[in-house]
Amino acid sequence: MKVYETQLAFSGTTGHAVIAECAHKHRLVLWSKAQYVPCLDLGDGVWFTPEWLETNSPEDFHCYEPIMDKKLKYSRASIVESNSVRGRVRWTYACNDMRYRIFHGDTTAEEIYTLYDDGVAVRKLTAFPGEQNGYGGNPNMWQVLEWIVVNGMGTDPDSTFPSKAAFELSNEKGDSISLDWPIQFDNFQPLCKAFPQIADWDIYIGRVNLKNRPSPFVIIAKDQRLFAYRRCCACGRNHPYFNLFSGVGNVYKHWPATDAEDFILGARGSDVAGKQATHSSFVDCNYDFRPSFLEDDEASERAAGAYYVETPPRGTSWLFLVGATEGSTENLAEIADSWYRPARVLTGNECTRSIPGMSSGPVLYEGYAYSERAYVLRSMAQEQVEFALMPRNPVINPVFIVNGWKAGDARVDFSGTAGAAQSTSCAITGDDLLVLVRGRLEKETHVRIRPA
Repeated sequence: MKVYETQLAFSGTTGHAVIAECAHKHRLVLWSKAQYVPCLDLGDGVWFTPEWLETNSPEDFHCYEPIMDKKLKYSRASIVESNSVRGRVRWTYACNDMRYRIFHGDTTAEEIYTLYDDGVAVRKLTAFPGEQNGYGGNPNMWQVLEWIVVNGMGTDPDSTFPSKAAFELSNEKGDSISLDWPIQFDNFQPLCKAFPQIADWDIYIGRVNLKNRPSPFVIIAKDQRLFAYRRCCACGRNHPYFNLFSGVGNVYKHWPATDAEDFILGARGSDVAGKQATHSSFVDCNYDFRPSFLEDDEASERAAGAYYVETPPRGTSWLFLVGATEGSTENLAEIADSWYRPARVLTGNECTRSIPGMSSGPVLYEGYAYSERAYVLRSMAQEQVEFALMPRNPVINPVFIVNGWKAGDARVDFSGTAGAAQSTSCAITGDDLLVLVRGRLEKETHVRIRPA
């Protein structure tokens, strides 16, 4: 794992970049010419991003989002952590329009990407909706996710995406839907209108299939604790609002690798595909959304008071798993389940017949940190830490964090499991020991972490 700053050339343009490289074909890139939007570099001029915080307004056609910050007045990227187990990067930005006016005066966001050497990152988006003034009026939406592919110079979506099943959305049970390229649906229609079955899913695994490259994916859980959302405005059922893009003209040239400011909302780019960097979108996902592209009669009904977009409280966070794979969708389902439904951990210091999790003693289990994809333990001056991992489903590449580790390098031993770990990597960061286990643990496993 390596995180560093450099000058990066992409699609004929050079700029400052923060890059995190892991032991896989893809890497995480935050590039100044793309306003530091975190992207997975998938090779041969193709990138992918799960987007950013975005809003817009009934006052105008502007989008308020960080890609409008061409002069980098607000957007910043920095390295938080770099070691052999993981890299962490931080991106902060404002939601501004093309004239650098910020929605409600001070709408900003922070994103932390925690990328492990197994190639899977946790994206934590924290939103700070503005309250300084009323600029922009009431929002039409608060968007937090979009599956976006960057077509670098020399590439175009028709040669990058397969014509069949270019985009797949599935759950952990194996149910799935797919979109061909070009997308054969009307632009900006609810995904649940075309595929009503997604309303009942608990986990959403969205994957863009690419030719001759790793396929990027994003995983979210339909759980208000991890992914805040309002009930879908289109069908009224309990799921986040997903929006479909049309494949007709789904090539845009206003981002990345351009300083152009002469556009409103967006700029079509089919005429320059392959000649400069463009991007193409499949589906977006929102905390809340007011359909601003409805037919007149339906729009009038909404405008009459049937629906009002709620603004998330300042400090609201969303969590996503982000990565790229050449494996099967079934493998992604296991990764999703492993993260969303972590194993039970017993240290022997639990207070029995009490509140679950209550414990006291020399080794404490603090809980599962979804934002770090890690089981967190605390050592009270012990030279070694022992605990039992009791999976409810296969645990894929688990990460352990031991707070208060003072013994330097560590060694990890496993016993009592049918599925042995392949290998481990350890790193010290501050007072914490980080342990990444590459492998699959399916049954009760006893773990001992001791000085090397």
